[in-house]
Amino acid sequence: MPKSLLLLLLCLCLAACGPYPRDAHDSSARAQAAMRVGLSHDPPYVQVRDGEAPGGAEVDLIARFAAARGLRVEWVVGGHDALMEDLLAHRLHMVAGGHSPQSPWAEVGWSRDYRLPDAHDRPSRRRLALPPGENAWHLTVDRWLHAQRGVTR
Repeated sequence: MPKSLLLLLLCLCLAACGPYPRDAHDSSARAQAAMRVGLSHDPPYVQVRDGEAPGGAEVDLIARFAAARGLRVEWVVGGHDALMEDLLAHRLHMVAGGHSPQSPWAEVGWSRDYRLPDAHDRPSRRRLALPPGENAWHLTVDRWLHAQRGVTR
């Protein structure tokens, strides 16, 4: 094999080496300005009321994630389907509340499962909807969830 061809192949291989995982739509970088989180009323996990700050165990979990990463949260309250459309369009960083295990939203990314107490204080399996193709962002969320003792065990 000629040296010039070998050198060209080496350059192409090195050019293909970038930081992995990475975000196709820069979710991790955009979250530095404000992490936009869609919330759909889903008591007791997500509670939204006019004129009040959102509350609930899932809202608290997301707020702790944001604080650990030094991110400001912008809560976006709406109907579940409209929020999921915004997530698919990469206008949101995650959506909480209103998901069912049989969700028809197969195109979105899903966080690892975690557990939060339900209305009867029994552990309930939950997960966050994440934008598709944002591998670095997804890994960041999943690693943080994994590190939370009592939430993912």
